Amino acid sequence: MSMSKRRFHMTNRRRDALAGLLFFLPWLIGFFVITAYPLIYSLIISFNQVVITPGKISFTPVGWEYFRQAFASDTEFPTKLMNSLSSVLLGTPLTVVFALIISLLLNQKFRGRAVYRMIFFLPVIIMSGPVMAELLTETSAMTIDINIFNIMGLLQSTNTFWSNILLTFLNSFVQILWFSGVQTIIFLAALQKVDSSMYEAASIDGASVWESFWKITLPHLKPIILLNAVYTIVEMGTFSSDPTNEKIVSDMQDIGRPYSYAAAESWIYAAGLLVLIVIAFLLLNNWKEVRRARDEKRRQKLGRSRKA
Repeated sequence: MSMSKRRFHMTNRRRDALAGLLFFLPWLIGFFVITAYPLIYSLIISFNQVVITPGKISFTPVGWEYFRQAFASDTEFPTKLMNSLSSVLLGTPLTVVFALIISLLLNQKFRGRAVYRMIFFLPVIIMSGPVMAELLTETSAMTIDINIFNIMGLLQSTNTFWSNILLTFLNSFVQILWFSGVQTIIFLAALQKVDSSMYEAASIDGASVWESFWKITLPHLKPIILLNAVYTIVEMGTFSSDPTNEKIVSDMQDIGRPYSYAAAESWIYAAGLLVLIVIAFLLLNNWKEVRRARDEKRRQKLGRSRKA
C-alpha cells in the first residue's frame, strides 16, 4: 500500500515538473531564437568579412581588424563611445537615487497613494521609443525652466563635482523621470516586504527616521539597489537615441563600410557596459563589507565600554 502511494506521489511530482517545463519551454525557445542566436551570430560576423550575394553569404576571417579600426581609423566612434559611457555612468546613480526617493515617498500612507503611483508610472507605459526620441530633440521638454533665478548659470560658473552632477540632473530631468519608473516599482515591492514591526521596535528604542532608514531600510534594499543599477545601465545603454547606438545603426546602413563593422562596434559598447556593471557590483559589495566592518568595530567598542 505504501509503495503504491509512493509511486503515485512520484508520478504527481513528475507531472508537476513536466507541467512546469512546458510552461517554461516557450520562453526558452524564444530566448534562444530571438536573443541568444542573434548575439552569437553577431559575435561571429564581427570577426569576419561578410559578403552577401544572391543566394549566398560568404565569411572571410579578419580577426580583430574591425575592432582595431573602430579606434584607429574611425574619428567619431571613440568620442561617442566615451560620451555614452560617461552618460550612463553619471545617469545610473542619479536615476537609482531618484527612484529610491520617490519609492520612499510613495510607500508612505496618505490619501490617494494608489493614484499617485499610477500617475508616476504612466509615462513608462504610454511613452514609446519614438515619443521619447522626439522629446530628446526638444530642448524645452528636457530642461527645467529655472533660469529666471539664474541657477543654471550659477552652477556652470561654480564648476565643482557636485554642481556638475546637479547640472546634469536638471538638464536630464525628463529623461531620468522616464527611466526611473520601473526601478521605483521594484523599490516599492521591496519596501513593502520589510517587516513593519522592525520599525516599531526601532521607534521604541528611540531611533530617528534617519537611523531607521540606515539601519533597517537600506540593508534590506542592498540587493535591489544592485538589481536596479544593472537594469538602469542596460536600459540607458540600449536606448535608441543613445549616441553610440545611433552611430552603430548609421554604420550598419552605410554601404561604404563592411557589414561586420557595426557588429564589432556593438560588442565594444557591450563590453563597456559590462565593465560598468562590474564596477557597480564591486562598489556595492565593498560598501557592504565596509559597513559590516564598521558595525563590528562599534560592537567591540561598546563591549569594551561595558566591561570598563
